[in-house]
Amino acid sequence: MQWSQIKEQTAWNDRKDEAERLAKEAELLKLRHQLQPHFLFNSLNSINALIVAEPKEARKMVQQLSAFLRGTINTDHALIDFAKELEHVQLYLEIEKVRFGHRLMVNLTIDDSALPLKLPPLLLQPLMENAIKFGLYGTTEDVLIDVHAKYSGGFLEISISNPIDADVSTQQGTRFGLKAIMRRLYLIYGRDDLLTTHNSENTFVATLKVPQQS
Repeated sequence: MQWSQIKEQTAWNDRKDEAERLAKEAELLKLRHQLQPHFLFNSLNSINALIVAEPKEARKMVQQLSAFLRGTINTDHALIDFAKELEHVQLYLEIEKVRFGHRLMVNLTIDDSALPLKLPPLLLQPLMENAIKFGLYGTTEDVLIDVHAKYSGGFLEISISNPIDADVSTQQGTRFGLKAIMRRLYLIYGRDDLLTTHNSENTFVATLKVPQQS
C-alpha cells in the first residue's frame, strides 16, 4: 500500500510539473504574440501613407515587413544565437528607417564575443521599439540610438540608450514592452533583475543581462 501511495504521489507530481510547464509555455507564447500586432499596425499605417506619395518605398517596406514576419514565425526555439537576433533587429530597423527617414540613426557596438551567445528570440526588438518610440516621438530632430553588446561575467549584456525629453508627458507611457520582457525573463530564468532601466540626464538606458550556460 505504501509503494502504491508513493507511485501515486510521484505521478501526481509529474502531472503538476507538466501542467506548470505547459502553462509557462502558453504565457510565453501569449507575451510574444502581444508584442507583434502593435508593430504590425504601425507598419501597415506607414505603408498606407506611402502608397500614393512614394509607391516604391511602400513596396520596399512591404517586402521588408514580409521578411521580418517570416523570421518571427520561424523562431520556435527556446534560445537562439545573438547574431540571429541581430538579423531580425536589422530588418526591423530597415522598416523603421522607411518610416522616419534620416531622423533615425542607430549606432551598433557589438563585441564579437557576443555573437554566438544565446538569448530568447524576439527579446531585442521590443527594446528597440521602446527606444524609437520615446526617442523620436514628440521631436522633429534627428535621434541617435546607441546599442552595445558584450559578454560579461557569464552574461550576454546589452544596453540600449535613447535621448528623451523629460518635459514630454508621453514619456511615461504604459511600458508594456518592458514589462513583457521582464515577465518573459522571469518565466525562463526565474529572476526579476535581468532588465534594468535608468535615466541619465536626457538619456534613457535599458540594460539587459541574459545568463549563459557555462
